[in-house]
Amino acid sequence: MRFVPASTPLDDFLADAGSATDTGELLQRIGLFGSLGGATLAAGLLVLLAVVHRGSHAEIRLLLRVVAMAGLFMVIGAAVEVAGVADINGQAWPDALTSSAGSAAMMRLLGGLLVVLGLFDDVAPIGRPSSGTDAENEAENEAESSVRWVPSAASAFGMTGAIAALLSFGFDGHTVTEGPRALHALTNVVHVASGSVWFGGIVGLAVLALRRRADGSAAPLIVRFSSVATGALILVAVAGGLMTLMIVDGLGELTDTDWGRRLLLKTGAIGIAVAIGAYNHFVVVPALDRHPDGSTAMVARSRATLMVEATVLVLVVVLTVLLAGASTN
Repeated sequence: MRFVPASTPLDDFLADAGSATDTGELLQRIGLFGSLGGATLAAGLLVLLAVVHRGSHAEIRLLLRVVAMAGLFMVIGAAVEVAGVADINGQAWPDALTSSAGSAAMMRLLGGLLVVLGLFDDVAPIGRPSSGTDAENEAENEAESSVRWVPSAASAFGMTGAIAALLSFGFDGHTVTEGPRALHALTNVVHVASGSVWFGGIVGLAVLALRRRADGSAAPLIVRFSSVATGALILVAVAGGLMTLMIVDGLGELTDTDWGRRLLLKTGAIGIAVAIGAYNHFVVVPALDRHPDGSTAMVARSRATLMVEATVLVLVVVLTVLLAGASTN
């Protein structure tokens, strides 16, 4: 009897990358990578700006430009998605929008447009002291350079667009075909939203560490983001576990189906990112908290871990796209 080795998740991933020859499926996957990556990046950066970031007006403008780029990425990706859905179903674009996948992609397209056009750099000063002595006036001038982003009424359209993009993931994929419809949709939205806080926050901190705060002054932001990321990771794990229970009928499906094998590969990638995050939380962050100005070695280490973690999370987005298109049979 000839022995045929079992395929591994990596084998399936590599084979899948080369076997997606159908134009419609390929377009849909490429588009989903753009719309999912853009949506999670935009939403996560907005949370970072509103909750974590404290710094200069120039930093806020930089991060909002990255958000706008993510929104544009979302628009292009969603348009490609719709083209893929139309090709798969042999329909014209307007007809493709009547399907769940097409309507969800259109939600992301409109959400991306709102993100690109509807965000403004309104700010408020932090801890501004009253005028008095020369020392107090100097402190006041310094405080004016430290501001926070205010998501005012002017940015309501952009915020709505980011929320609509996240909600769209409750209307396609396995949320439509597997498990209790409403519960699965809600769980998926929570999973994507909490993952976006993690992904967008890491990318935003990496951008600041490389472009604006190479001297180590990003340390307070990293410390502040650590607790936010911990909460997001807990939600990612809980929501992901619930969705797995709603999709699989037994543990055997994790190794016997395309969906299960890709889930294991994605879980491994997330595990690597979690390990890096744990190192940041328990080693880097306490060191930065004790020395806010940061030593040269610790600053370099924090930048390196942020870049590696961001890269791994991009891989997670790719695996999520492949997971969405996999069969559970």
